[in-house]
Amino acid sequence: MIKDKEYLTFENGIFKPYFEKYIEFKRSKGEKVARSTLISLRQLNNLLNQYDKLEITTEMIEEILSPKDHISPHRRKTLITNLRQFSEFLQVLQIPSQSVNSSYYQAVEQKFKPYIFSKENLKKLLCVTDKLPKANRSNHHTIVYPVLIRILIGTGMRISEVLALKVSDIDCQQGIIKVTNSKNNVSRLIPLSDSLIKAVNNYLDNIIDQPGDSSLFISPYTQKAYSYDAVKYMFQKICKLAGIYTEDNKLPNIHSLRHTFCTYSLEQMLENGMDIYSAIPILAAYVGHVNLIDTERYIHFTNTHYHDFIEQEKTLGQLVPEVQHESS
Repeated sequence: MIKDKEYLTFENGIFKPYFEKYIEFKRSKGEKVARSTLISLRQLNNLLNQYDKLEITTEMIEEILSPKDHISPHRRKTLITNLRQFSEFLQVLQIPSQSVNSSYYQAVEQKFKPYIFSKENLKKLLCVTDKLPKANRSNHHTIVYPVLIRILIGTGMRISEVLALKVSDIDCQQGIIKVTNSKNNVSRLIPLSDSLIKAVNNYLDNIIDQPGDSSLFISPYTQKAYSYDAVKYMFQKICKLAGIYTEDNKLPNIHSLRHTFCTYSLEQMLENGMDIYSAIPILAAYVGHVNLIDTERYIHFTNTHYHDFIEQEKTLGQLVPEVQHESS
């Protein structure tokens, strides 16, 4: 029986028991059913329950997925995915359920172009991070962010993974970071460069009193791990101080550091003579992707290397995105 508080707020109705089975099924496959997923599934449950019949018809799909002004393209895409997967789950249970037509995905598809930091801008980012002004209440951020940003730049880790790190996850003697049960329940060991080991080691010297099972980055205000919102706010503040903006004059998203890492790492492997068939799986394992398609979405070649890559690997077909992504 699902015991999550999030699940218990599902409204009663004819579909509620099947959403319970669906969540249990996803977890049995090792998937993490995050809070955001539970919230979106609750919303879908409410939409389906209004029809008061245990089936999903073409008419129901059309009505639920029709474009609405108050629903963003991203939220609609999530709704489409949830409805498609839940419908397929009901089909396995022999419950009448129509499949969601692939045309719905084409209607909401957007060309996402993350910001790829130039090497010059990465230096600017670190320069500002190392000189953050002191605050009235605490100066702890001047110790945390220089190493936190360096970990993001030097490992390509997800920000959620970095914020979930414990002191015991760091092994400076071996030069590795241990990531446990991250997205898709994937665990891995991440080797660090010599300069990053030095930065992390210096940080550990400053928090020597923290026990091994405590969070690596503890906020002095909450006495808990830094939140995503707090780091997001500071990262954009750092970008603003460094004068780093996207082509449409917006501040870069912190997740763009992961895209930047994947881009430069792959380019470096190719420059060192590694073929693409070997490089992609290695990069996928390093950044914690469970399949190569996920990694392909993070590859955004700089203008110089894009044309060289296409010329050398014309046979790869769909591997390289059709839209050329240039670095700024």
